[in-house]
Amino acid sequence: MEDTTAPSVTKPIRCIVKLGGAAITCKNELEKINEETVDIVSSQLREAMVTGSSSRKVLGMDWSTRPGKPGISCDADDFEDRNLDSSSFIVVHGAGSFGHFQASKSGVHKGGLNKPLVKAGFVATRISVTTLNLEIVRALARGTDIGIKRQLL
Repeated sequence: MEDTTAPSVTKPIRCIVKLGGAAITCKNELEKINEETVDIVSSQLREAMVTGSSSRKVLGMDWSTRPGKPGISCDADDFEDRNLDSSSFIVVHGAGSFGHFQASKSGVHKGGLNKPLVKAGFVATRISVTTLNLEIVRALARGTDIGIKRQLL
């Protein structure tokens, strides 16, 4: 029997966007995010992803709660006429002021996960960079009005 299934066709990634660690964090302050830069870049990337809608608002996708932040707001109907085109680029980021202190202090770069200090440092480094990653993802998921932060870096 002959296989008549059409081959899977995927769109190639056209661009990798790297948010440099020194740009998105305050490099000389332990685990401090450069909020202004992250907000501007995230707004521009969200705008690039949203297609096929005449609305001037990019809908928020962060429906989690955080202390000191407004509650969850989501209207599923708002997503009906939206298309997201995230296939043309992917976003990666550096660590900046996150993770380097922990890795350096514990000697993670030397290897030796059998040593308690190195293992603890590996865990601490992972927690630190995961914290940064979560904040970057949250920034990308925030809803905003298009055009508010069209400044160039």
